[in-house]
Amino acid sequence: MVRRNAQMAIAALVELAKSEARLSATEIAEASGLSIPSVAKVLSSLRSAHFIDSVPGPGGGFNLSKSADEISILAICDYFESETAMPDSCVIKCGCSDDFPCKVCEALQKVDSLREETLREMTIGQLIAA
Repeated sequence: MVRRNAQMAIAALVELAKSEARLSATEIAEASGLSIPSVAKVLSSLRSAHFIDSVPGPGGGFNLSKSADEISILAICDYFESETAMPDSCVIKCGCSDDFPCKVCEALQKVDSLREETLREMTIGQLIAA
């Protein structure tokens, strides 16, 4: 599962990747259909994580800090603490462990592995090309 803040960050990064000019938070919000306060908060986090750069003042705005093809969806999800399928501990009282998982835990580990692999390979650049 991808949390809401990660989804908003992906949407903001897609809008920035599609634009050749710097965009304001308002422009990103309007283009993505998100609220301005939500976008402003996400942009602040993205700037702190070095996904984007900003230029203050008139004519300023936000732009990607690197190529859209270099920004993986997994990196965004990891930064925004995306949820995993794997629970902290097994809810089934079966005595399994990390070293010897039960069938349920083993299946959830596979789901997490596939999710991680898929998101690592997917980039902002691929999303704008689609």
